[in-house]
Amino acid sequence: MKIVHTMPLLIRGEFSYEDDLRMAKTCFESLRASEDCLVVLYNQGCLCNDDLRGILTSYGLSAVILGHGENIGIARARQTCFEYIWEHCGDVEYISEIHVDMVFPPNWHVPLVDYLASSDEPMISPGIVTMYGELQPISEEIAIPDNAAALIALLGDLNREEIREGFVHPVVHKASILREIGGYDTRFLRGKQGYEDDSLLLGYLYYMGTRSNWRPKCYLKSWVYHATMAQRMSLPDKHLEFALNEEGLIRQYGAYGLKRLSIIHRNPSAFETLLQEILQQYR
Repeated sequence: MKIVHTMPLLIRGEFSYEDDLRMAKTCFESLRASEDCLVVLYNQGCLCNDDLRGILTSYGLSAVILGHGENIGIARARQTCFEYIWEHCGDVEYISEIHVDMVFPPNWHVPLVDYLASSDEPMISPGIVTMYGELQPISEEIAIPDNAAALIALLGDLNREEIREGFVHPVVHKASILREIGGYDTRFLRGKQGYEDDSLLLGYLYYMGTRSNWRPKCYLKSWVYHATMAQRMSLPDKHLEFALNEEGLIRQYGAYGLKRLSIIHRNPSAFETLLQEILQQYR
C-alpha cells in the first residue's frame, strides 16, 4: 500500500443534513474509481459510526473510522488520522489530506505520487476547480457542469504537464517527512479551524531550510474539484476559532515565521497587521 487518505468528515445537522449527505455520497462515489484507496476518517458529526460504515461499504471503500461524531476541529481530527497511520501503517509512503466537498477523477493521486517519488519535494497538490469555476492556482475560470460524470470528464481534460507554485487541498505528503515535522501541533492549534495550513507550510520550510526559499507547488497533471470552505464557514463562532489558531501560530513561529509566510505566499502585506501588533508589545 503506497498511500492512505485522511478525511475529517463533518455532516452538519438540521437544514444542512441532506445537502451534506448528498455531497459526501458524491465524494465517495468518485473515490471508488481509484485504486489503492484506504481512507482514514475522523467522524465529526451527525452520523453514527455504524451508519457511516454502511454508507462507505455501499461504495466499496476501505475505511477506518475514528471519532464518534464530535467536531473536535480540523487540526486535531487530521492529526489523529496521521497518528493512526504512523502507528498502524508504518510502511505507507504517502499520506493525503482530502475533504468531503471534493470530487475525484480516477486515480487522481497517481501523478502526484509519481512526482514526489522522483523529486525532493515533501508534498505536492493538484490543480483544483472550485464551485465558482475558478482554476487554482492558475487564476483562470471555467463553466462547471451540472452533473458529476461531466465534471469528472472535465477534470481529466484539464491535465497538463506543468508545475505551478501554490498550495491547495487536496495535498499529498511524503509520509516520512510529514512524520519528521510532526504534522499539526495541536498544543498551539487549539481552535477548530484556521491557519493550520500555514503552520504546516512553515514546518516544511524549516525542514527544507530557509536558504532554499522553498514554496509549495501544484502539479497540473492532476485536477480535483474542491468546493472550498463549503461547510466550515457556516459554523458558529468561527471567528473565535480562527483567533485561537492565529494566537497559536504566533506562539509557535513568532514574528519571523509570519515574515516567512509572507514570502511563501508572495504577499508582503498578508501578515502585516499581525506583525504590527507583535511589534507594539516591544514599544
